[in-house]
Amino acid sequence: MERFGQYILLEKVATGGMAELYKAMKVGIEGFERVLAIKKILPHLSSDEEFINMFLAEAKLVARLNHKNIVQVYDFGKTGQDYFIAMEYIRGKDLKAILKRCREWNMSFPVAPAVFIAKEIAAALSHAHGQKDSTGKNLNIIHRDVSPQNILISYEGEVKVVDFGIAKAEAHSKTATGTLKGKLSYMSPEQAWGRPVDQRSDIFSLGIVFYEMLTGEKLFKGDSEINTLEKVREARVEPMASSINVELPAELEAKMLKMLARETASRYQNALDIEVELGSIIFKLIPDDPAMSVKQFMRELFASEIEAEHKSEMKEKPLHMKIEAEAEIIQPDPPPVPEKPKYEAKEPPPFKERPLKSRPYTGPQPRKWRGCSCLIFSIITLVVLTGGIMFMFPEYKAKVTPYALDAIAKIKNIYHEKMGTPGDKSLIQEKPLPRNFIVNIKQGRTLFWNNYFEEGDNYCTNESYGKVCIAKEDIVSIKIKKDKNE
Repeated sequence: MERFGQYILLEKVATGGMAELYKAMKVGIEGFERVLAIKKILPHLSSDEEFINMFLAEAKLVARLNHKNIVQVYDFGKTGQDYFIAMEYIRGKDLKAILKRCREWNMSFPVAPAVFIAKEIAAALSHAHGQKDSTGKNLNIIHRDVSPQNILISYEGEVKVVDFGIAKAEAHSKTATGTLKGKLSYMSPEQAWGRPVDQRSDIFSLGIVFYEMLTGEKLFKGDSEINTLEKVREARVEPMASSINVELPAELEAKMLKMLARETASRYQNALDIEVELGSIIFKLIPDDPAMSVKQFMRELFASEIEAEHKSEMKEKPLHMKIEAEAEIIQPDPPPVPEKPKYEAKEPPPFKERPLKSRPYTGPQPRKWRGCSCLIFSIITLVVLTGGIMFMFPEYKAKVTPYALDAIAKIKNIYHEKMGTPGDKSLIQEKPLPRNFIVNIKQGRTLFWNNYFEEGDNYCTNESYGKVCIAKEDIVSIKIKKDKNE
């Protein structure tokens, strides 16, 4: 397990003539984890500039492919000196491992799963062959390496084709002779002769894979590579004996032979026709979900591997959390800080707040009754008017005097109501009533009352602010306060 750029390489899955394949994980913030596959280009190819240029050009084309039967490419680039491709990780086996397990167990490949897998491969090829650019021109994406190693079957019954476009870059590499080793058995005749190829070359390779699934044997296999190459160029395909697979329908064999026609004009001209025709046959073989039959077939072949991988993933999870905690997650570089000009305008000094001077709070002031001066002024005015009238008109003295005296009396009453009588000093200052009794309470408190009286179970007294009562059971004693002179 090692860090590879923004990825963590968990384990090596396979090694080929062109690259190494790793199971990897991408760890992000907030516990984000994603399992994927990393294909690292071998060091001797990383130094081949011609190969790298073609590899990058083809990788850009492959990134355009988005189909359920094609392994999705997420990223491609370079870390250190290693070029890589990050792609979808398939939890399952390639078709080569499945065919090998069938031979080891001496069992034939079921017809229905074989037809379904061939149909899904045809769907992937049809999608790739039909890709066009923004102007509507065909991109001519050709796989060139349709073989069991590049067909992945998941434990859930999914079929995925991998390595689109890589074979084209591989074919133009200076190390083509070495990298093609082991793939001669799945070439079309025109590809084996080194002639120009089109999408019909992939159809011939699909026919070879289909033949091997139905029979359990390789179609072109010689004693040596040269002998194998000769058989591929000759492309002689004999009709299968009925003893090879008794469950094989006659119409299915005819379609397979059409894929394997030596002349390109005699083959299927596009993969879509194969997808449609195999789809009608698979419906007759399995009316229900055909992917379920592939899933059951995979679980029968690889039950122990599925359980072992599940246990391994459970053990790896705490280790992933540890790596996430210890590894520094790569953050984008902060934007550059713009340089300040040499001559800057001076900024004004910061504003300083001055403390406000506050006056001491004197509390609420009592409002004074201001009607006294007005009342005195009214009395003086009335006396002057009355005296003036009686002086100027003596004949009205007897008539005016009662009214004047009555008015003076009313004004006097109003004054007394507002200001109090000379003997009433309650508005000026109230003298406290004499406290003649000492009241001792159980809580240890002592009160001084001017009088007291019983009211039910209470002793009460009258204060200036109202009546006060205390329960008899709470009073210890009531004594008469003695004068100092007594």
